[in-house]
Amino acid sequence: MPQPKKNAVLFLCAENCLPGRCAEALFNAVAGKMGLPWKALAKTLSIGDGQMKKVKLSPAAKTVLDAMRLRISEGLCVAPEQLTADDLEQADRIIAVNHAVQRPLLLERFPAWAEKVEHWEIDDSIEALARIEHEVTDLTARLIRGGERQKAPPPDPNNANVIQSTKESSKNVTVRVGRETKGRRGKGVTTISDLPLNEIELTTLTAKLKQRLGTGGTTKDGKIEIQGDHRDRLIAELEKMGYRAKRSGG
Repeated sequence: MPQPKKNAVLFLCAENCLPGRCAEALFNAVAGKMGLPWKALAKTLSIGDGQMKKVKLSPAAKTVLDAMRLRISEGLCVAPEQLTADDLEQADRIIAVNHAVQRPLLLERFPAWAEKVEHWEIDDSIEALARIEHEVTDLTARLIRGGERQKAPPPDPNNANVIQSTKESSKNVTVRVGRETKGRRGKGVTTISDLPLNEIELTTLTAKLKQRLGTGGTTKDGKIEIQGDHRDRLIAELEKMGYRAKRSGG
C-alpha cells in the first residue's frame, strides 16, 4: 500500500544554519513518534558558492542539543541547500527561525512570500537555541488542532522594573537537591525540584549545569535530573546563580 503524502514544514536558515537544522531534526523526531503526517526540511536564504559547508558546534551548543536528545552530524552542522521558489510553493507551512536576520533576505529575494512566513525569534545565543524545543512543541500542537500561532504582545519598557523584580523574587524560593536511584538499575541521578521556572528556563538552566559539571542530564515533570551524585556541587553552582538550595532526602 502506498504511503500517504506528508505535509511539508519548511524551516528557513541564514548564515547560521544551526537553529534551522535543529528545528528540522527535532520536528521530524517528534512528528515520527506521534505519527503526524508532516515532515520538515531546512533550506538557507544565504547565497553561497554551492559547496556544502560544515560548521563546528561549540561545547555549549552540544550541551543544549544533548538536553533535546539531538545529535547533529557528530558535532558538525552541515549547511542546507539554498532556498528556491519551488521550495516555497511546495511547503504547507514556512517558518523563518530568526525574524531579524531572515525577513530582510525574504524581502530582497522572495518579496511575495515575506508576509506568508511564520517568524520565530531564535538568534545565535545558546539561550535562544534552547527555546527551539518549546517552539517545536507549540508548532506540533497547533498542527494537530489546526490553530495558528498567537502573537505575543510587544514588551512594555515601562514594566522593566517589574520584570526584573519578578526574576529576583523567583530566586528567593528554596530549591531542593536530592538523589534518586529507584528503578534506575543502579544508575542514580541528582534531582533539582521546586524550581520557579517555565519549560524554556528549565531547559536553559539544565544545559548550563550539564556544561559546568561535564555530565548528562535532562528535564522531566518540572524537575532537572543530572546523571550521577552531584548534590554538593549542584548546590554550590545554584547558589552562585543566586538560588537558595538545600539537600532533600538522605
